[in-house]
Amino acid sequence: MRKCDNCQVEIKGNWELCPLCELPLDLDQKVVASSYPEVSLKYDKRSITKWLSILSIVIIFVTLALGLIWQGRIQWLQASLFGIMTMWLVVLIILRKRRNVAKSILYLLITLSLLCIYLDYLIGWTGWSTTFAVPIICSASISGLFIAAYFMKMRVSDYVLYLVAAAILGLVPILFLLFNLVTTVIPSWISIGLSALMLVIIFIFRGSDMLREVQKRMFI
Repeated sequence: MRKCDNCQVEIKGNWELCPLCELPLDLDQKVVASSYPEVSLKYDKRSITKWLSILSIVIIFVTLALGLIWQGRIQWLQASLFGIMTMWLVVLIILRKRRNVAKSILYLLITLSLLCIYLDYLIGWTGWSTTFAVPIICSASISGLFIAAYFMKMRVSDYVLYLVAAAILGLVPILFLLFNLVTTVIPSWISIGLSALMLVIIFIFRGSDMLREVQKRMFI
């Protein structure tokens, strides 16, 4: 039976990473069959890859055609290639973290926010990323994570820390307001208000669960 030296627990099943701390296990140790049947998540990876490839080719040809019409606007070619890269990255994150919806949403929140800011810089800074993109992504991620946790009947331990992290990131637009990086304040205030409300709700109703998860993750 494989054993995690960090958590000091024995693990049944053919795990490569510890399900608690996600550190690598010794693959030379004997595998003991899990007590529960493995339920595979059904999705056709080849079909997803095929359609993404087709969509990427279409975007490239459309961008090249537009480049011939508007000569010298090389920023649009950069933006489209950047968009293709982002699309692939988002899909890879979803496939990689498909067993943990809460973690997927948090990863997407961070990734898409950074990519939008970089794209805004790439095509000539206008502030649309800090005015609209990041606050909207934060608000949508917090709402989506809360809805997913409710309708999927997720255990509190599976989402509470990710929801707290998303809510904290949703307060980042405060910096955009302080440094005057927005052209309209409404999206930022929505993100800030929603994040603050979510943090208050979590601390009131799930404060003990959150503390327990923090202690578990830090092995206190």
